[in-house]
Amino acid sequence: MTSHSSSLPLSLKLRLLSSHGLTTIVGVSFFSLSSRLFDLNFRDEFVVALFGLISIIIVSILTSRIIIKPLKRIECAVRSFTAGDLDARVPYISIPELNRLGNQFNLMAESLQGVEERRRELTSDLAHELRSPITVIHGYLEMIDAGMTTFSPEIQSQMQQETSRLIGLVNDVLELSRVEDGYLSLQLEPIDLPRLLKGIVTSFTTASLQAQCELILDIVLDLPLAYADCDRLKQILINLVSNAITYTPKGQVTLRAGLANDRLWIAIEDTGIGIAPENIPKIFERFWRADPSRHSNTGGSGIGLAITKRLLELHGSALEVKSQLGKGSTFKFSLPIAE
Repeated sequence: MTSHSSSLPLSLKLRLLSSHGLTTIVGVSFFSLSSRLFDLNFRDEFVVALFGLISIIIVSILTSRIIIKPLKRIECAVRSFTAGDLDARVPYISIPELNRLGNQFNLMAESLQGVEERRRELTSDLAHELRSPITVIHGYLEMIDAGMTTFSPEIQSQMQQETSRLIGLVNDVLELSRVEDGYLSLQLEPIDLPRLLKGIVTSFTTASLQAQCELILDIVLDLPLAYADCDRLKQILINLVSNAITYTPKGQVTLRAGLANDRLWIAIEDTGIGIAPENIPKIFERFWRADPSRHSNTGGSGIGLAITKRLLELHGSALEVKSQLGKGSTFKFSLPIAE
């Protein structure tokens, strides 16, 4: 009992002490009153017991108001929150220690509420993204089954395209989940950056020709080796170059690399449609896009930049974005030099 009481905060000890003192005062007062009653020859044990009971009730009520009532408020908020009321919060409590406990619960509740809201948004967005290709595939299958059309090469190509979109979306969601949950580890190694960038340009030759977009490589000579995860760096570059070509029809995309402040930097510049200033902070959100109609034409998952941002953070880097509507965008990041 002594060790338990010694762990209580000082202010709470004072409140308990005051309640005990109040009990003593009330008890002494009623004892004095009882003595006077005895002096007045009211020697009825029932009267004495009644006054003792009343004193206990009064002290219990006072103690309840001081300690028990605030605890019940906290319990009520916890019960409501666990029952699904995510807006449940503990009101202000005059006892500082209990008020701090209530504030900690409120902070936890706000955090969990935010997580739940983001989960619902992600589920809704994911369902919307999955619905589009599934609807196309299902529509073609119903038309073929009803004899309204035949399985032509055009239909086969369209169904393969929509299937690829589904696979890409599922893979991107799983990738983002692994990155955000911390299950993705990097295999850091020295990388020949010019060689990697030349390979990226070569792989996008066909896509740039189809978009009538000129793809240019501009690299500073004699660059040192970069220190990064080769596969993840390639994934970052593919996402950025792919976006640049997609939104730069009949324009120019330049892939640059250089050295500054003992770090290697890479920039992807385009002369495309650009991004409005108010939308730049939003481009890394899952499934966000300024023009929803663009998405169905590009076939992107809508989370490529979110993955890119997190992969760069794992490398200890950040993605800088500069853009102007109608004039183009620049995405730039840096990497450490291999020792």
